[in-house]
Amino acid sequence: MRLLFWALIGVVAYLAVRRLARDGQPGVRQRAGSSQSAEDMVRCAVCGLNLPKSEALPLDGRWACCAEHARQQPPASQP
Repeated sequence: MRLLFWALIGVVAYLAVRRLARDGQPGVRQRAGSSQSAEDMVRCAVCGLNLPKSEALPLDGRWACCAEHARQQPPASQP
């Protein structure tokens, strides 16, 4: 019975040390989605590039990926 007890103590200690060593390493990846949030994507009306909405330039309900493409877009037609 004592042998089983000490074996259990050894396994628990091994797992604890292993977890502490792994958590202390800076290169260990976080789980996906733990600190990241999804962002809406939009499509450039000129070249079709998909990019995050926060990086796009809005133009009358359409989007551009850069200032040059914003200048190339014709004005939106009014119905």
